[in-house]
Amino acid sequence: MPHGKNPRRRVAQAATLAGLLALAAVAAPAAGRADIASGWRAYASGDYEAAIDEWQPLAEAGDREAAYGMGMAWQIMGQPARAVPWYEQAARAGSAEAQVLLGEIYATGAGVPRDLVRAYAWLRLAVAQKHPNAALFLDAVAGRMTAEQIEAGRRMSVEP
Repeated sequence: MPHGKNPRRRVAQAATLAGLLALAAVAAPAAGRADIASGWRAYASGDYEAAIDEWQPLAEAGDREAAYGMGMAWQIMGQPARAVPWYEQAARAGSAEAQVLLGEIYATGAGVPRDLVRAYAWLRLAVAQKHPNAALFLDAVAGRMTAEQIEAGRRMSVEP
């Protein structure tokens, strides 16, 4: 089912959006805070291109939340391959949400070659941060892997 059509995922997105708006208001510098919040307002209204316009300069400058937003926008527009580099930037900077979404993308092969080892590695990092859904996803992925693949995922999760 496409990312935007699953009702449970839409609720999760709304919750994530609310949390990110709150985080953006506290954590981002004053100029960046306005752009992050403007991007989330555009995203929430379905204007993903406008959201990307707001976030891209910030993401290119290394802003983790803007990179995560870029990934969300590209993924919901049905272009997961364009979402992956932005999610990876956010995930490397510590975004558990981006780590979970990367795990899902690599586990399903949505826009990238299916890679259970890489999926496992990203999900394992999110579990370490106590993301509420990461352990369930990690167990589901691990159930489709060999012991050797799981060990490779463990090693990769140290330096994904």
